[in-house]
Amino acid sequence: MPSRKRFLGGTLAAAGTAAALALATAVPAAAAAPSTVEQDVAQLYQDVTDLYNGLPANAVRGVDRLIESPVPRIGPRSRAAQGPIPGCTEGSLLTYANKLASQLTPLEGQALDALSALGQLYVQGVASDKTPQVFGTDGQYTARATDTIGKLRGFWDIESWNIQLVAWKGTDLGSQAKMAQTFSLGLAPSKVKDAAALATKVLYEVPGLQGGRNPLLTLNAFAAPADSLGGKRVALGDGLLDTVNLLGFDDVSVESVVGHEYGHQVDFAHDNHPRNESSEMGPDAYGGYFVAHAKGYAWDARTQQEVTYLDASIGDCYHSHGTPDQRKAAGAWGEKQATSQDNPNRVVPSAKMIEKFQKVYPKLMPPADQPAAALAAAHG
Repeated sequence: MPSRKRFLGGTLAAAGTAAALALATAVPAAAAAPSTVEQDVAQLYQDVTDLYNGLPANAVRGVDRLIESPVPRIGPRSRAAQGPIPGCTEGSLLTYANKLASQLTPLEGQALDALSALGQLYVQGVASDKTPQVFGTDGQYTARATDTIGKLRGFWDIESWNIQLVAWKGTDLGSQAKMAQTFSLGLAPSKVKDAAALATKVLYEVPGLQGGRNPLLTLNAFAAPADSLGGKRVALGDGLLDTVNLLGFDDVSVESVVGHEYGHQVDFAHDNHPRNESSEMGPDAYGGYFVAHAKGYAWDARTQQEVTYLDASIGDCYHSHGTPDQRKAAGAWGEKQATSQDNPNRVVPSAKMIEKFQKVYPKLMPPADQPAAALAAAHG
């Protein structure tokens, strides 16, 4: 598997990746001749690379994933430019995801890399909420996801009718029709049918992929803006929900994650695209405000705290999405805005919420030896 450094710094941009990928997938000269499976995986990797290289320039622009994947992806470049932060320990969700990734063989890692990137593109550019969406590997989260997006559409004062909520399912990779639609987004038409057939073949001939049920294939969620491929949407991965459940956050998982991703839509609506950790911490704050608010879920103090610990579990240590302490502090700040209002039924306008958070944000970014949570409590 790739090193941690490559995981955070080597996520590849949509354009100009062919040379880098050729190096990443090259077979050492001393290695034995590749097996049929190895040839299939290498060809699929190249097909997915060609697909991303053939996309319009703005196809993946602005797409914001919840976490930086443990498997290097073809797609939007990581924003992590520094790190690791001394003394920082990454959140429990990232730790667990990296443990899963470390158990993959190089062949499984390469196959999962290609298919996870392909699956993201399917849910971004092809999937639609005009067909029934099933959330969770067995549909167990469908009612909660539908309820949450409904509440959010009525809660925030942004255009919401065209924000789709779509399910990100690894098993979709087993449909040649869906994969053909996906490859048609950017691959040469003459190659689409064969590439789609190869994707489903690799899914089932590499045991570690579990026929699409390996959680790493969909261990993420993302928000996409209006001008990206497929338009405004929130995607919710089955692998993420399964993992969050395993870590003990099932009570708040769907509502917290969808609330966070919808927070990106709040930022998109106001053309707020900060190039620092506030791009992730802001949606944590907006999500915290929503779940604690009387017109949101009005969750009690214990449940609010569980949300902040879920926020912390996604924190990283690479100046990318915010450390666990910073993510926790942002969520707690948002919750406090809801519970300390004079009028508990008033919803702060979204533009004002962004302004309030950007003002407090520097106070949530303490030196490494000062916990962010303490500063957040001090500054309200």
